[in-house]
Amino acid sequence: MKISVLDLLGASLSLSSTYYFTKAARLAWLIGITAIILNSILYWQKCIFGHLILEGIYLISMLVGLWRWRLTNTKNNQIKQLSYSQCLWGGSLSICFIYIVAQCLVKFTASPVPVLDAITTVLSLVAQLLLVYKFLQCWILWFVVDAIMAVMQFSQGMPFHAVATTFYLVLAILGYKRWQKLFALENKGSNALALVANLH
Repeated sequence: MKISVLDLLGASLSLSSTYYFTKAARLAWLIGITAIILNSILYWQKCIFGHLILEGIYLISMLVGLWRWRLTNTKNNQIKQLSYSQCLWGGSLSICFIYIVAQCLVKFTASPVPVLDAITTVLSLVAQLLLVYKFLQCWILWFVVDAIMAVMQFSQGMPFHAVATTFYLVLAILGYKRWQKLFALENKGSNALALVANLH
């Protein structure tokens, strides 16, 4: 199996970026932008077109996320949780988009894994959106995406990405636990401020 330098560098930077995301650090966005450039070239070479498009959307989300996360002390930028209805609507829309993307990949591209490509593409977009807006459930989705991605990447000759994605499974768990604690701390602080405001 031929080893790709792009695979090694892209996987390493992506893993580093994810680590900083678990700590809710803005540096994650800057490292992620560099990783996106390398990963885009790799996916083009491997003809995994769904994720090539995904990397372009990631780039936009990285810039938006970097801009949003500069507001570290505002209430709108605190960690949030999705409601039951949001999960239901989001899940239904995701299934519809997965079907549409899979059909497009079958019809218009030479993707060797159109269904897996579609599932991971759509769910990655949803998870990235939740990450940008700091929803706790982004880590649950990332866990699901990473489990599927690890299998797909290894089968398509990207061993370093597959190994890195396996580490992402661990980071997704750590990220969820870390953000849970931050969520509790932020809400505790917000409740204390609200109590002080009411006293005045």
